[in-house]
Amino acid sequence: MKNLIRRFSVKQIFLSDVFLSAPLALVLILAAEPIAQWAGGPGATFYLVVGIIMLLWCVDMAALTLNERWQEKYLSLMIAADVTWSLLSFALMVWFAASLQPLGWVLFALNVLVPLDMAWMKRVAGSKAFEPEFS
Repeated sequence: MKNLIRRFSVKQIFLSDVFLSAPLALVLILAAEPIAQWAGGPGATFYLVVGIIMLLWCVDMAALTLNERWQEKYLSLMIAADVTWSLLSFALMVWFAASLQPLGWVLFALNVLVPLDMAWMKRVAGSKAFEPEFS
């Protein structure tokens, strides 16, 4: 699996993260009130703020794809931010567990699993493949 991911550049991984996260962010922003009713949990303002933060994150990642030096310089920071977002989402999912409905569980699960997966893919794509030494 790692060899498959190494075929993609870090730039392609960043763009795939943008294309996965941007629609979810837009839906959270545009439909915060209905989502809050169907998902339960914290309320419409929370979903709106999360959507705005996700959209800003997508803009940041899109800007990073334009400059390869930035990609190299900030790759570890981006991975750390993905893992932090995932852990925060998991903590909030546990915090609001009593009031979440099925849609809320799905939204929080996506916000836990997708950033972890993207962090792993960025780490693999940014690392060099192991090359055995020839004697």
